[in-house]
Amino acid sequence: MTSTCFGWASGARSLALVLMSLVLISSSGAEASPMEVFKAWVTGSANTQADDWSVKPGQIPDYVLKYAPTVHLYSEEVYLPCDVRDFVSHMYPVMDGKNITEGINFPMTLYDVGRLPREENVFLTSTDDFDVDPDWITGRGNLPDIETGEVPVPAILIVFDKGDGWVDSFWFYFYAFNLGPFVMGGGPYGNHIGDWEHSILRFYKGEPHSLWMSAHGGGSGFSFKALEKKEGDPNRPVIYSGRGTHANYGSAGQHSHDLPFRMLSDFTDRGPLWDPAKNYLGYTYDGTTVCGEGDTTDVNAEWLYFPGHWGDDKLPPDDPRQHFHPFEWRYIEGPTGPLWKHLDRTVVCQQPKWYNYWGTCRVRNTLEYGEGVESEGYGCAGVLDHIWPSFLGSFVRLWFWGGWFCGFVDWMWG
Repeated sequence: MTSTCFGWASGARSLALVLMSLVLISSSGAEASPMEVFKAWVTGSANTQADDWSVKPGQIPDYVLKYAPTVHLYSEEVYLPCDVRDFVSHMYPVMDGKNITEGINFPMTLYDVGRLPREENVFLTSTDDFDVDPDWITGRGNLPDIETGEVPVPAILIVFDKGDGWVDSFWFYFYAFNLGPFVMGGGPYGNHIGDWEHSILRFYKGEPHSLWMSAHGGGSGFSFKALEKKEGDPNRPVIYSGRGTHANYGSAGQHSHDLPFRMLSDFTDRGPLWDPAKNYLGYTYDGTTVCGEGDTTDVNAEWLYFPGHWGDDKLPPDDPRQHFHPFEWRYIEGPTGPLWKHLDRTVVCQQPKWYNYWGTCRVRNTLEYGEGVESEGYGCAGVLDHIWPSFLGSFVRLWFWGGWFCGFVDWMWG
């Protein structure tokens, strides 16, 4: 059934305001001013008017493209951006371990994905062996043009008007394969078919305010002014995609995460620069209905409602491609799609990591530099790398247990 994109009804909007205000009350990590205007709308400000909604159904504002982020892929990246339309042609649907292709075209299209059961336990499953790196998995040839930055496969853009002048633009970067991390020389572990990464650029009255970028179920946020900008265009922020995992960061270098002593790290550098605004599929979303660019219905956007997994289920232990490690199995289940990335968030962050006990959302006012030989800045961690003699530097790093002191410095002055 086709829906019409005319926003929420007044009753639904009131309910949404109540629910979203409870989210803000329960979260101690709400952003500081100038987010107060947004919070006022969320909590049901009496000043909210019909014209507070500036984005019309199917309309992509010019400023969203003017300030669109650019992405440095890793220079030796093997798993390049892929076309989600081509990806699904190599898939068939499985639910509860059973093939559910009846009534579905083969090869599958995005139209067919939109007709699948709206169940979370549906997995788009590979029709051929992904472990031998076929071209549809690696995205062979999908490198950015050296002059324009255009990639021959589209990014996915979803614009969500949050009201009262606040607009979120979600840029989704799709890769057919996620190469998991190596831990202390072992791995890769946590590989999965299908990889949806994204960044969100938040606007207030058409001006860029802050940007958040995804990484391993969490991510990092920066004020717009703190971000590096594309050479020759101060309007275009630059982000960096990690090798294999495609986790996003604000600088080049080694980025340790989740475990101490750099046991688990991503690596970024100034590889080919991808300009997603050159080739994208655009949509608007109001929390209920998705509309394709230039359309006022969701007839061409129903694939986005698919709540299942964009990739195979976790391989069974007896599969010869599967391997066990105390850290993680070699192949885990594929991810869910764009609408299941908390697009209705109030703060700019997607969700807190497991160790973020208070669920805070911090938007940094300074760029966070990577570490290692590919780093282009120092920061606190870089200072520890340059302590001489080296044994003293190692002692200081050990004493600070992998960076708690740097975390404190970031908390105070970052």
